[in-house]
Order: sequence, then C-alpha cells, then structure tokens
Amino acid sequence: MIPDRILRSFSALPEELTGLCRPHSWAELTTPPGEGMRSIRDILVHMMGAEYSWIQTVVLRAPRRRYRPEEFEDLDAILSVWRPQREATVALAAGLSPAEASSRRPFPWDPTQTASVEEIIWHVVTHEQYHRGQVFTRLALLGRQDLPDQDLLR
Repeated sequence: MIPDRILRSFSALPEELTGLCRPHSWAELTTPPGEGMRSIRDILVHMMGAEYSWIQTVVLRAPRRRYRPEEFEDLDAILSVWRPQREATVALAAGLSPAEASSRRPFPWDPTQTASVEEIIWHVVTHEQYHRGQVFTRLALLGRQDLPDQDLLR
C-alpha cells in the first residue's frame, strides 16, 4: 500500500522535525509569525492531532481526542505523545491486508461520504508534508539556512 521507502520517511518525521526545532527557544516555537498564523508548536500539535483523528478515530473507531497546543510544555512532551502514535500508524499501514486497505470508513462530519483506509493513510502522509513545509518556512523566518531536504524520497 505505502512503499517501504516512503513509510520509513513517514516514520522518522516526528523525530526529524522536532530535532530541527531544538536549537530554538520555546518562546520562538510558540510565537506565531503573524496575525492569524499558527506557531511552530501549534503546527506540530495539529499534525499529531490530525493523524490521531484520521487513524485512531476514523479508521480504528477509537474515541475522539483533541490535542490542545497549550497542553505541551516542550518538544519532548509533543514527541512523547507523537512517537508512539506514529509507531502505531506505521504498524497499521505496514500490516494491512488488501481487503483492510480497501475497506471504507464514513467521515465523522458527513457519514454519507466515505474513504478507503488506504486513502485515509495517504491523506495523513500528504497532509503532513504540507505542514512540514509550513514548519520549514517558519524556521527559515527564524533565520535558519541549514534546513535539510526531507522529501519523502531522499
């Protein structure tokens, strides 16, 4: 369903992204770059929350859980939740049978619409790449010029 090389990059992203943030102060990571924009911390928590919502709530039908950025006091607190969640997502994606991958789930906000488990997992992967770009932009605005290539294919 997801090629091994892509799954490895997806698996490593929480550590890689938080690692790039470590040279910065918590104040820098929690300050939005402009009015109406999310801070880096808020984007990281959003990424983690979107993954939980789609994978745990929609695919696995677990109770709904919302992460609030202010619940997290540092990068380690974010990673302590995100890492095991990511491991569970990767294990799910790696272990799906073709029938499980093609099984459909209703959207919580509109049960008349559905998506396959495979579509949902790919949505999480691509959604994350979008927000990774936002984090990189914010790090560049903080003066970073050493940001690595973290495309899914490296």
